[in-house]
Amino acid sequence: MNHGLLPTELIILLNNNWLYCKYRLTNFKTAMKKTIFIFILLIISTSSFSQIVNVEKKRKQKKGFQATIGLNFTVKETGSRILELKNNIDLQYSNKAHNIILLNNIKLLSVDKGSLINNGFQHLRYNYTIKDSSFLTLEVFGQYQYNEQKLLKKRIIAGGGPRFRIVQSEKISWYFAPLAMYEFEQLSDDDNTEIKLFRLDSYTNFRYSISKSVSFNLITYYQPDFGNFNDFRVSGETGIRFHINKYLSYGVNYAFDYDSQPPTDIQNTFWYFKNTLILKL
Repeated sequence: MNHGLLPTELIILLNNNWLYCKYRLTNFKTAMKKTIFIFILLIISTSSFSQIVNVEKKRKQKKGFQATIGLNFTVKETGSRILELKNNIDLQYSNKAHNIILLNNIKLLSVDKGSLINNGFQHLRYNYTIKDSSFLTLEVFGQYQYNEQKLLKKRIIAGGGPRFRIVQSEKISWYFAPLAMYEFEQLSDDDNTEIKLFRLDSYTNFRYSISKSVSFNLITYYQPDFGNFNDFRVSGETGIRFHINKYLSYGVNYAFDYDSQPPTDIQNTFWYFKNTLILKL
């Protein structure tokens, strides 16, 4: 018997009448702290690794007020005491030409009473669609963010610009937004480095229904420094979903985050690959 292999875990999250079933297979041989740290870092990096918040993924199409609030507290004993706290708030309001999005995400994890990972963000965005035209939308946003894993002590951004609807049909939906933003960053390195600059904040959101049972989506962000285009960030997520029947579907997602000039000793590329089984009741 292989005692180093744990049974497959079935994770069930209930959200707006959807049941998300994700299978996770965890394999580790010892309870040594170093192994536990690596395991935790891998899990965290697959869920919230990007400095670019993917607001397009969160955007809802329904009108009216919608709210999703989640609070999770976990205690694990695996030779070391692991405490994990997660808080997610997703509030959205849409009425005719107006749309407001408020996102909050906080994750705190400690091992043996020592802080290991602490990251989170708060994001507020307002959209106004020009009267008699769904082609052009104006949007403004602000965000506060921190991420100990990336030595990001503080990141404050504010910006805005136009959002264009390129194509909208039964099969294809395509939006593009060339925004501009001001960015202030303070790093938790030895010099407490501060960075102040203006960036292009462009993104595209493309969705394609290949057939009644298969759909594809792609979201990509590109954020270069206006004063130095060699300093840029690229973040993206692509996925394909197979609708097996009216109740069951299967999704495959790949996401990445690239920073051309990350802080010292921080890798410039993060990515994850995820399989999801979705049961709609």
